[in-house]
Amino acid sequence: MKKRLLVIGGVAAGPKAAAKARRCDPEMEIAIYQEEDAISYAGCGLPYYISGVIKDREELISRTPGKFAQDGIKILKNRKIEKIDLPNSTVSGRRNGSGETFTDHFDRLVIATGAYPIRPKIEGIDLRDVFYLRSIFDADAVLERIQSKDIRNVVIAGGGYIGLEMAESLVHLGKNVTIVELAPQILTLFDEDFAGILRQYLEKKGVKVFTSEGIQALEGKNGKVTHIRTAARRLNADAVLMSLGIRPQVELAKQAGLRIGETGAIWVNEKMETSAEGVYAAGDCSETTHLITGKKVWVPLGSTANKQGRVVGVNVCGGNDTFPGVIGTTIFKTFDFNAAKTGLNMREAEKEGFHPVQAIVRGFGRAHYYPGGKESTLKVIADKESGRILGGEAIGEGPSDKFIDTLAMALHGTMTARQLASVDLAYAPPFSPALSPIIVAANVLMNKLEGKIEGIQASEVRGKLKTSKENFQVLDVREEDEVKAKRISGATWIPYGELNKRLAELDKRKETAVHCASGLRAYKACLKLQQEGFENVKNIDGGMLCWCYDVETNPSKEKA
Repeated sequence: MKKRLLVIGGVAAGPKAAAKARRCDPEMEIAIYQEEDAISYAGCGLPYYISGVIKDREELISRTPGKFAQDGIKILKNRKIEKIDLPNSTVSGRRNGSGETFTDHFDRLVIATGAYPIRPKIEGIDLRDVFYLRSIFDADAVLERIQSKDIRNVVIAGGGYIGLEMAESLVHLGKNVTIVELAPQILTLFDEDFAGILRQYLEKKGVKVFTSEGIQALEGKNGKVTHIRTAARRLNADAVLMSLGIRPQVELAKQAGLRIGETGAIWVNEKMETSAEGVYAAGDCSETTHLITGKKVWVPLGSTANKQGRVVGVNVCGGNDTFPGVIGTTIFKTFDFNAAKTGLNMREAEKEGFHPVQAIVRGFGRAHYYPGGKESTLKVIADKESGRILGGEAIGEGPSDKFIDTLAMALHGTMTARQLASVDLAYAPPFSPALSPIIVAANVLMNKLEGKIEGIQASEVRGKLKTSKENFQVLDVREEDEVKAKRISGATWIPYGELNKRLAELDKRKETAVHCASGLRAYKACLKLQQEGFENVKNIDGGMLCWCYDVETNPSKEKA
């Protein structure tokens, strides 16, 4: 007797599970229930559809119902599953529009219900021209209105990936864009220094950014939004994009009595099987394991959903495939900046009980003499005790994807900084400097792990300049033209080439933080100061690359 597989959810993990199951078992009956009218579309491409980079809506559709039908997979659109009856192996629901009810039985069940956008309970949330961006139909609604000439000022609530991608799209459409973020920084999955780099870049592109401000209310006229209000300001808003994050869609699983994990998503084992035998969950509704910490995490990504769906497709046919977990590798683009991350950031590593150290270097994509090269700032993090690579971040116009993918492989291989420093990476002038920035960062980490130099984060320097001036000094070893462009207020300026003869201008008793543009000259200056008896010398990680706080511009030579 043929087995019957039902899949609830038809965007990413669900269709992938169904397609793989069909290849594993040509005889299985397979049906996908989808509440929406569209199926198997690329949700990650929605901002680019709105901006016009993707011209045709159909390009976002990965696979049509007709193509599924060719493989004997039945697509049941516009049907909302309202109940899962595990004892009787049935699902029941209602057809959108007509209200017609239905019941269906299964031998195997896949829950791929995804996630839903956070909808805050604030005044004015139901006004017109307040949008969300989760489905292709959300994108249709945004696109229909956003091109109107009466929408000039757009506020984005939330500084996460979707909000930052949409900032680019809206600017390209000629809108005045403001981002309002409740957290102290945008891009909260990244460290403060790299989030600061992106913020400065966005502001240069004309995007206004306000952090540590939550939206308290939306104000409107004649039922349409006109302003947003925070504790600090009132902003014009002809339209608002609510991009406050998402939550796993687990109501069906709860109703069925399935175990919900500590993250709030559906608990699954390595085979993606839920607490009920023969019932699987995959994609944004399910949790997984972090491969570095071993803890349960919820990391909703399209790439993860597709990998999990494939594992489910094997196992519903009697296979024994596993999905071991994730390390949180992610990337997005806003304007010409590519921002990527893998593994743990510094805050996360400290929280998990590691003793992290970081190396921040300039990440050039080509040899310095080869034309057309672009740069990303690269951070690599390692554990001080074991030397194990824990994570990395890259941001800029350069090959952030290449750097992070390399680090992701290092994380999967549990490599140490010493091992990473010797990796045989490809080199030719059009593709990389002779020493890849990955190798350079690994060598910087080795210097720190071996005690040759100690680093200090820019945020810590900023704090000490405010509270510990009597015991703390900052030394700037850049050249005069660099200092004239911008400098840290209160820093002592001595060009590296003049350091030997001007050491008397520094106080050996004070903790000394040294910086240059990115780190190399500061490193050499630190070694020189140590040789001269300075006992507490530190290199400011990332130098001026990562100094995203107030600076002086065009200071007088006397002041410098």
